[in-house]
Amino acid sequence: MHERTQAHERTQAHERTQAHERTQVRRRPRRRWLLAAIVAAAVALPLVAFAVTRLHSGGSDGLSNKLRAELAAEVQTILETSPVILQVVQADHDHGEGGPARVMCAVDPFGIGPDTATSASQVQWVYAQHICALASPGMTWNFATKSAGPVAVSLLNPPSVRLPQPRQDYRTQVREMIPAKYLTQAFGTFEHPDLVAQLRQKFNDEVASASPVHDTPTP
Repeated sequence: MHERTQAHERTQAHERTQAHERTQVRRRPRRRWLLAAIVAAAVALPLVAFAVTRLHSGGSDGLSNKLRAELAAEVQTILETSPVILQVVQADHDHGEGGPARVMCAVDPFGIGPDTATSASQVQWVYAQHICALASPGMTWNFATKSAGPVAVSLLNPPSVRLPQPRQDYRTQVREMIPAKYLTQAFGTFEHPDLVAQLRQKFNDEVASASPVHDTPTP
């Protein structure tokens, strides 16, 4: 009788052990799934944060889209009326053709000074890629005299414009006028090439299709 009781207890203990092991086997896949989900979430969060940051900044330079647009418009106005730019684009221009000319520009800011500024009113210097073309009535974009490349523009009163001058070492001049942290962008091109395309379209619409103005001979 005692032996049957012990055998019965051993059987129940064995059955409980097997039931426990089956439960553990069922739980392991769930735990692996939970662990995989946690790892995936940990990897995704920094990527989401990076994407949101780039969406807010509008580019690799950290400028917000709003600030970039405001500074681009302000610098464009300065360049289109700057004697420095006018001197460059008029250097190879035949003044006897086409009549009165104006300067048309596109600007793509990639840096500011101070770099802690968060609004246009706090910015003293703008570092940007620019392209300006001398627009004479009837002149096509491909034949227009242009100035292009990095430029440093002071927004102080009066504003001033600095750009590399001919017959001097180009890279040395750029390093002198652009802070070191922006040199990669300075030696690059437009980060937003659509700005150049828009200027070209505007030039062709307003300038290339216009009839040249010829001086009326004096009697």
